[in-house]
Amino acid sequence: MIHDMLLPFECRQAKISYSGKLMADVEFQYLDANSPVVRERFNFGQFPIMLKSKRCHLQDAGPQKLKSFKEEAAEMGGYFILNGLERVFRSVILPKQNYPMSMVRNSFRDRREGYTDKAVVIRCVRKDQSSVSVKLYYLRNGSARLGFWIQGKEYLLPVGIVLKALVDTNDHEIYENLTSCYGEKYVKEKGAVGSQLVGERAKIILDEVRDLSLFTRFQCLQHIGEHFQPVMDGLRKESYHVVAEAVLRDYICVHLDDNYDKFNLLIFMVQKLFSLIDQTSVPDNPDSLQNQEILLTGHLITVYLKEKLEDWLQKAKKLIQDEIDKESKTFDFFSLAHIKKVMEKIPSKQIGASVETMLKTGRLVTQTGLDLQQRAGYTVQAERLNYLRFLSFFRAVHRGASFAGLRTTSVRKLLPESWGFLCPVHTPDGEPCGLLNHMTSNCRVTSYYDSQGKIRDFSKIRMSILSVLIGVGMMPSLPKLVKSGPPAVLSVLLDGRVVGAIPSSEVEKAVAHLRRLKVSAASLIPDDLEVGYVPLSMGGTYPGLYLFTSPPRFVRPVKNISLPPEESQNIELIGPFEQVFMEIRCPDGGDGGRNNAFPATHEEIHPTGMLSVVANLTPYSDHNQSPRNMYQCQMAKQTMGFSLQAIRFRADQKLYHLQTPQTPIVRTSTYTKYNIDEYPTGTNAIVAVLAYTGYDMEDAMILNKSSVDRGLCHGQIYQTETIDLSTESNKSDRGQRMFKRNKDAKSIHSSIDSDGLPYVGQTIYPGEPFCSIYDKTENKWQTNRRKGSEPVIVDYVAVDMKNNKNLLQKLICLSLLQANIRFRHTRNPIIGDKFSSRHGQKGVCSQLWPDIDMPFSSVTGMRPDLIINPHAFPSRMTIAMLLESIAAKGGSLRGKFMDATPFAKSVKKANGETKSESKSLVDEFGETLKSYGFNYHGVEVLYSGVYGTELTCEIFIGPVYYQRLRHMVSDKFQVRSTGPTDQITRQPIKGRKRGGGIRFGEMERDAMLAHGAAYLLHDRLHTCSDYHIADVCSLCGSILTTTFIQPQRRAVREIGGLPPPRAPKKVICRACQSSKGMETVAMPYVFRYLAAELAAMNIKMTLELSNGAAA
Repeated sequence: MIHDMLLPFECRQAKISYSGKLMADVEFQYLDANSPVVRERFNFGQFPIMLKSKRCHLQDAGPQKLKSFKEEAAEMGGYFILNGLERVFRSVILPKQNYPMSMVRNSFRDRREGYTDKAVVIRCVRKDQSSVSVKLYYLRNGSARLGFWIQGKEYLLPVGIVLKALVDTNDHEIYENLTSCYGEKYVKEKGAVGSQLVGERAKIILDEVRDLSLFTRFQCLQHIGEHFQPVMDGLRKESYHVVAEAVLRDYICVHLDDNYDKFNLLIFMVQKLFSLIDQTSVPDNPDSLQNQEILLTGHLITVYLKEKLEDWLQKAKKLIQDEIDKESKTFDFFSLAHIKKVMEKIPSKQIGASVETMLKTGRLVTQTGLDLQQRAGYTVQAERLNYLRFLSFFRAVHRGASFAGLRTTSVRKLLPESWGFLCPVHTPDGEPCGLLNHMTSNCRVTSYYDSQGKIRDFSKIRMSILSVLIGVGMMPSLPKLVKSGPPAVLSVLLDGRVVGAIPSSEVEKAVAHLRRLKVSAASLIPDDLEVGYVPLSMGGTYPGLYLFTSPPRFVRPVKNISLPPEESQNIELIGPFEQVFMEIRCPDGGDGGRNNAFPATHEEIHPTGMLSVVANLTPYSDHNQSPRNMYQCQMAKQTMGFSLQAIRFRADQKLYHLQTPQTPIVRTSTYTKYNIDEYPTGTNAIVAVLAYTGYDMEDAMILNKSSVDRGLCHGQIYQTETIDLSTESNKSDRGQRMFKRNKDAKSIHSSIDSDGLPYVGQTIYPGEPFCSIYDKTENKWQTNRRKGSEPVIVDYVAVDMKNNKNLLQKLICLSLLQANIRFRHTRNPIIGDKFSSRHGQKGVCSQLWPDIDMPFSSVTGMRPDLIINPHAFPSRMTIAMLLESIAAKGGSLRGKFMDATPFAKSVKKANGETKSESKSLVDEFGETLKSYGFNYHGVEVLYSGVYGTELTCEIFIGPVYYQRLRHMVSDKFQVRSTGPTDQITRQPIKGRKRGGGIRFGEMERDAMLAHGAAYLLHDRLHTCSDYHIADVCSLCGSILTTTFIQPQRRAVREIGGLPPPRAPKKVICRACQSSKGMETVAMPYVFRYLAAELAAMNIKMTLELSNGAAA
């Protein structure tokens, strides 16, 4: 099919990027707003397109159309194709936007003299997701400083000056606002905020402004503008007043447009800071999910693109201004031709290239830092090892690269605030443990789109929320209106804006009313509104009513049982901030440990909602030890499974493929929900728990050889080699190199076709040719030969036909510039391959045992496919694997799949009854087995396959779903006798691909010394490594000044044409100018290299030779 549009499949094959042209209109206006506008469209280069986005050709494509585009029928998109590789954005945790957090950090004390370790920090985010963080520091003298960053440097301002510069106010109003949270009658009452010192601190803040002789708003603006004019780009010629307005607009509470709103928010932050100082509230935990949100792909690209466009516009403005200042007659501002000529100095296409480079490398090239804590690690390659691994890339949440090097463990801890949002099981058990987490199966992230796919009107949403709040008794924030503080009334913040205050006695009614409107489909209140009601408490979190509507926040569904049941089942979306202060009941088969004092208002939909998609696939995971479930989450993503259905159209660098997958007999409900059967990951094997031979110790396992011969866990590895002639030659020579077979080289005709490419299905052995290239310019032939140590099969050959416009050339394939040759490696199970059950029971195949020697059952006569040692169970406590064996045996006999969803007994049935606790899983499965004539507990009597005698114990045997992991001995074994060495040290090189050796390190050396094996140590580190015979001068002890002297005269035998005699080698020491005392000494060559390095630092090394050391 020949078409004009570029498809993702073609980008993968051609190793190019899936992108589109980014065009934008730029307006130029000179002098004032009344002058005419010059408008021109610019090309900003190629912009990467996310798959299944609105600009993607796969958008709205059904399964059949996706298959016609050579994509997966269930392609979900969400990633980019760059240079043929699939790159996915790694979601990173960020502080919660527009929420003032009180913190205690030692780094705050190091700012300047007089600063304390306490501050209130807020990350202010604009509508375009660009952010500016503001910090309010507390000083020892009772004052406060407002800190913000400009061009990578932090600037500090007294908070009193900022308050008076924002609005027209006086000292009395500021004093009343700052001290409104304190009242004499509330000193000893619960939830009282502040103390007698609040008034003193407010006076100190106002005295600082008065000491600078600043009394009016204009004077404060002049003061700010005077100090910030040198650092504000583009405003250095403006007045102080304009500069100050720009500072307040662009760096202080940027998420608010109105100065009165900024004033109210700063008052609230100062009140919260004073509460922290007086210990009437505790600091917020920045490591808690309650105070965090997520960074999404589109938000980062938007912010990065905005900065690049602003830099480009600033450069364009400066260039055009310079041309105007020159007063050149050849430049006309209102001429598009003249403007284009000037703009050629700053290519606009670099903007698209910079975004593409950012997605390729994951690195941000920015001067400001974009208010982010890291500049690298934002994108990773989406590996298609199996479907679960690919899926996990989109559900992963990383804490941040800056936290990986910290020695503290506080950022890695599993906190209770993350319940229901982050999976407690699905995290690596290595270095990134606790930093790389995964969202639960029910968790999702809010965006600018509602559930119907329409863009939300946030201004309309906020107005409807305000009207509801006023209707339930909230007093709106108005200029010149001083409101009271806790505990009389609580402040109400909507997306970081102080919209009013509500009496403490009316807050709970208002919260209940908002939740009722959230669940109702008829209201304008969004269903994902986060209603964070922090109640009054002594020394708890600072009280208030915090409402959040903006993206990107975590939300998850729960049942609201406080409302009467309706058709919608009262499903409510809640966030991590509000969850901490809610009463949510989790079904556990009992009352949840609750009493009547704290009745539950919400209920979990199902206990498995706390687990991720991958963790939910483990059967009976509630019967396993927790670390085993963690290991299974990792090994499920390392499984050699059925990764792709469109695998024959893929040109990935490496693909794993399981030839004989099966669907598990024992499965959880998640298998059906996520359609995992389309991409199976393992095989049902008959497993016997038996110490049959000595080959099953220490997690080793025995495989039935006949089962493997019949196809058990057979698999292949596909490797693609891309040959691009356009990159190997110069542009001028492009088209001079082509794929073509050399007619004269008859030896390659058996493996290379007439087009210079290999035959499909051809077996190619190491060193054999698989591709032939002809260079017209130099009239030379180049033959590419197969590297490696094992034979491969040519699976398919793909050529780039689209770029050849001439139809005749397409047919005869003369001008092909690129070819993808995919090789297939056979990977059937052998000794050393790794296998695992779904319960973290991993092991290595130790022997392929003949079928006639395997034990057989007395009931069925079946021989097991796999034998595992019984010592694998007691210490690891994987009871779920034993339950799976019993359940799978019963399911096989009944011909049904068995439901192994965890926490099944704690969930109510549809009729309101609970499962009988007297009937355990073992009893339930035992009755099934007994009805079919098997043992109640799943054990059987086996007979020895060698002697034919009955084994003296009952053996636990049954089907278990086993996974074959990608760790195969054929890809890892390394052996060498002789091979290449390093040019400098003359020691064997490292690396399996390069034919290197295995490192003999310090630990191996210590083991040799401990065993007293000195001769073996000498053999390994000297004789078989870098053995070298050096000439040493015994007079001066030097090995660097000895030189071999060539004889000057020709010998008589050489003149007569006879072979020369074996004359003794003459060596002289240049330092001693003598050939006496020259000795030959065997030493490692690296010792000579060390002497040369020391000599370069003017350090002389001398050797003292004795009779025993002389050669």
